[in-house]
Amino acid sequence: MTFYEKYPQLQEKAFLTQMLTETVFTTMSLEDQQVPKDRVKEIVLSLLSDNELESNKLNGNQVS
Repeated sequence: MTFYEKYPQLQEKAFLTQMLTETVFTTMSLEDQQVPKDRVKEIVLSLLSDNELESNKLNGNQVS
């Protein structure tokens, strides 16, 4: 069984964005780093978009 077969919800961008945002925000709060949750979400979305573009380039499915 592959990782994505075991956890199919991680393929949903909305779920993954929410989970990563909450995890990063909570971890930073525990370390007494005050970053607004909206800013964390922007960074997570940016990284996910960059990852999608990179994946498309590696697979030869370039987005025009």
